[in-house]
Amino acid sequence: MNRIVITGLGTVNALGLDVATYWDAVRAGKSAIRPIEGFDVSGFGSKLGAQLRGFAPSKFVDQMKLRRMDRLSQMALVASMEAVRDSGLDGGQIPSERMGVVIGNGYGGTSCTDEFFEGLLLRGPSGVNPMLFPTTVPNSAASITSIELKIKGPNSTFCQKDVSAEQAIIYAAGLLRRGAADAIIAGGGEELSHVIYHAFSKLWALSPGRSAVPSEEGSFPFDRRRNGRVLGEGAGVLVLETLESAKRRGARIYAEFAGDAITSGAGGVSSYPAETTPLVRAMGLALNRSGLHPYDVSHISAAANSTRTLDKVETMAIRELFGKSAGDVPVSTIRPMTGDFDGMGGLRLLTSALCIRDGYIPPTLNYAEPEPGLNLDYVTGGGREADVDVVLHNGVANGGACACIVITKFG
Repeated sequence: MNRIVITGLGTVNALGLDVATYWDAVRAGKSAIRPIEGFDVSGFGSKLGAQLRGFAPSKFVDQMKLRRMDRLSQMALVASMEAVRDSGLDGGQIPSERMGVVIGNGYGGTSCTDEFFEGLLLRGPSGVNPMLFPTTVPNSAASITSIELKIKGPNSTFCQKDVSAEQAIIYAAGLLRRGAADAIIAGGGEELSHVIYHAFSKLWALSPGRSAVPSEEGSFPFDRRRNGRVLGEGAGVLVLETLESAKRRGARIYAEFAGDAITSGAGGVSSYPAETTPLVRAMGLALNRSGLHPYDVSHISAAANSTRTLDKVETMAIRELFGKSAGDVPVSTIRPMTGDFDGMGGLRLLTSALCIRDGYIPPTLNYAEPEPGLNLDYVTGGGREADVDVVLHNGVANGGACACIVITKFG
């Protein structure tokens, strides 16, 4: 079975429109969460989100082609173009038939889908813009990325809510291990549209929640004030490559993809599992498949997203698996910086690769009021300089799916 390494990174998100800008903002402890612009939220209890500002895909893609792309596909394509450049694969070192694209997203290009079906209902088939039709399917981002980058190998899409990108990345790694390709662009993303905001708001999934007692709106992972998600948007992708291929062309290696696991538990349609078992199993399996133990972990990239259930369950799961050493492992999440969106596992894993490269763990912003029982080593303040050799990445989706990935320092 081939060893897998990470050789390229690319992102478009509310904190930065490329990897360097994003990472500088993370290290500066900035947050992109602001009042929502571009659509009316006056009828909702929530008003905040992390939206892209200044995103100009026409700098990278011909305007005529952009007209045929939904916004998610534009973000995924631009992020993929950066990752390919970063990996050094833009010169054709690997045959196009030996490269692939696997992208995860929760809902696809919802703005274009909404526009298409609104036109269909109001004006009938002859009155709708036919160019919108191809953008109404979730695999649009992966397909467009493959077409524009002339990639002819494996092409797949995963839709599993919060862990869509993790599932895409795990699948891509499996393809590479089996020799189905030499390099694959893998990751995910989501757009923040009026449709998404409306749905989550009506489900009472957004901060400040549905409590009768007025509470502060914001992203407060692990904090006593946590009361729901604050949505964001963007795309994050990685170039995964077999070690043999990376060595053959002298590629820079950010980290090694060491192991993974997927499990599931009993969650509701829009709620997170209330028991620790599925996440404990996922973390344990991912470490075991990596040939590692809990005491080897340098940092946990947490799934926590400021919801009452998930943050508590993840803390309890870590304590259950790590035992007495649970309080010794630094834990953090970037969601108070970037907002929370389905398919953001690519951005999160990209961040972990940068943590390994630079020996730095980002802080969990807004952690100020501890809750009894939630007492791990949550990284706060200005982040932490540390030797980061092993990162355990947790992903948990409402509905109950769990996906864990382990990446390690190469060498």
